[in-house]
Formats: sequence, C-alpha cells, structure tokens
Amino acid sequence: MFYISHIGRIYNICYIFNCCSQFEKPKSMRFIKSILIIIIMVSCQNKENKKAENSNMIFGTKSLIVKPIINLSEKLDSEDEIISVSVDKNGINTLIIHSAPQYRTENGMFAVIKSDKPKNYTFIRFDLKGNETFRTLIKDEYYNFHNVNFLPTKEILLICGRSRYINEDEIDKNARIYNLKGDLLRDFVAGDGIQDVQIDDDGNIWTSYFDEGIFGNYGWNEPIGTPGLICWNQDGQKIWEFEPTDGLDHMADCYAMNIDSDNNTWFYYYTEFPLVKLDNSKQIKFWNTDIGGSSSLNISDNKVLMTDGYDGNNFILFEIKGNKLKKTKKIKFKSEENKELNKRNYITSFGSNIGFLSENKIYLTNMNEIK
Repeated sequence: MFYISHIGRIYNICYIFNCCSQFEKPKSMRFIKSILIIIIMVSCQNKENKKAENSNMIFGTKSLIVKPIINLSEKLDSEDEIISVSVDKNGINTLIIHSAPQYRTENGMFAVIKSDKPKNYTFIRFDLKGNETFRTLIKDEYYNFHNVNFLPTKEILLICGRSRYINEDEIDKNARIYNLKGDLLRDFVAGDGIQDVQIDDDGNIWTSYFDEGIFGNYGWNEPIGTPGLICWNQDGQKIWEFEPTDGLDHMADCYAMNIDSDNNTWFYYYTEFPLVKLDNSKQIKFWNTDIGGSSSLNISDNKVLMTDGYDGNNFILFEIKGNKLKKTKKIKFKSEENKELNKRNYITSFGSNIGFLSENKIYLTNMNEIK
C-alpha cells in the first residue's frame, strides 16, 4: 500500500518523461520510464516495510512471575495507610501515615499541602530481601508527603510534591530531611509539581517535574521546576539543571527518570518522548523511542524497560544498539496468583530493580531475571 506522496512521485516522473519524450526516441524513453517507475515503487514499498518493521519489531511476549517479599498489612493498624514506597540501590523505603490522610480538598479539585492538624508518620526501611532494618516515628508533621527516600548519610528524605509561593518570605519548604530519631535536621524548597525523586551514589537528590511544576501554579510565576529535571546536593543547593542540547526540545513534562548502577541519570519527557542519558561528565546522549506516555524507566547495561505508553498496561524491553533503540519483547509481570502487576502497581525503583505494590504487598524483581 502506497501513500499519496509516493503516487505523486511516480506521477511527477511520468510527467517529466512525457515532456522529455518529444526530444528523445519514444521506445527507449518508454522503456526507461517503466524501469524508473518500477524502481520507485520498490523503493517506496521497502520504506513502508521498514517503517512497519520498526514499529512492530517486538518478538513475542514474556510473562514473569514475581514473588512478594514484604506484606505491609502486618505492619499496619486499623487507621494506618501506606503513603509512599520506593526501591533504591540497597533497600526499600516505606512511609505510613497513622491517621486518615487529607491530601485533597473536599471537592477533590486541589491538593492540600499542609493539614490543619499535625499527624504522625512511620518510616520503615527493609533490605532487598524484605528484612526490616529499622523504623522511625516522625511526630507532629503538618506536611502531606508524596515521596520517601533514604540518603547515604542514613537520613530520611520526605518530599511533598506541591509547594506554594506567596512571597519571598512565604514559600513552602517541601523537601525535609530527618535523622533516624525522627528529628527534622534541615529543609529546603524543591519547587512545585514534583513528579519523581531519585538519589544517586553521591547522595545527590534528583527531582523531576510534571507540567504544573514546569509552567507554574500555586503562585509560581518563575517556577523552580522550569528545566524539568534538577539535581540538588544534600543541603538543598542546586548543582545541575537540564538544558536541551542540539536535537532535543525543552521539557513540558518529565514522565520518567532513573539512575543506573554506573551513576548515569536517564530520563524521558514530553513532547517528543526521547530517551536521554546524562553521564557523570554531564554529557548527553539520546534515542528516539517511538513510544509516547510511558510512566516508568529501568536500566540494566544496554537494556531499557519502559511501560507500554498511554494505553498499554504492561512493559516493553528495549536494547540500545549504537544510536538505535530496538524493541525486543513485551513483558508481563504477574503474581503467583496470576494477578497482573502493571504500571498502576509500579513503584519508584532504582536502576535495574523493579518494584510493585499490590494489596499491601511489595513485590521485587530485577531486569536480570528477564531472559
């Protein structure tokens, strides 16, 4: 099947040769014209075949059974609720609230950044085998947190994804760092509209931003999150922010972000949805993904795992080959009870670790398990 543009090319060739035929021998011209038309048709069909091959180059679907390693129901009292879970390089972080969370206004239209009354949280850290290593009670906190992380300095990082700017003296300091006793050590403004948080090997804090954090809301005329991706040191000082290089556009929404075992930072963003790698020397490489709206990103050597775009619930495994990103297979994760673990269950996971939360159970696997 040819597109109109291909038919137009053939028509133009025919027109040119018809015009030229009055100056040449008719039989030879008809022969040459026929050969060229055949060449163009074959070339166009090859291009269509190549395009179809690139868009459909998925060699089957692989299902992977993932076992639960933690049952958080055993850690919860009647009014407790799990607020956030993350998987880092060496462990699993959970944040539990001990009262009914009030994260939205009554009509559900707006986020509530701080509650009217103080509340208590419990931070629990597990190793990657599911063994609890310690827990910390954080008392009398007003902020509603969305992200939980653990710093190499054995400090707890809690971040509220929203921040209001009222004036220079009234800004929500929405990144808060606690010691293992639950004492607040320091805080800083990380900006509004935070999508995700990762910690690199040096203890630096990476924050990505969705559209409201980039373009401004909650009083932010000059949003902190305008670059779409920012790196902070542990004292809250900005040490890097994204600036597009040749071939890349500015961010409108950072859909996914991760850090690999070699401390390279990877991210994927709207509108063109490139996959971008930022190495330790802050050099950028990028690949076209041909997939829009993926909400997760995991890395293992030259393998990349992403959720299957806006409409898909499962995952796509890619392989990086030079400047090409090749789809290799579709991945479906399932529990032992054959329940699907998809993008709705996915939790923020470092590098090649892949975590899910379903029915208060934490499931953990790794890209190395995908054969």
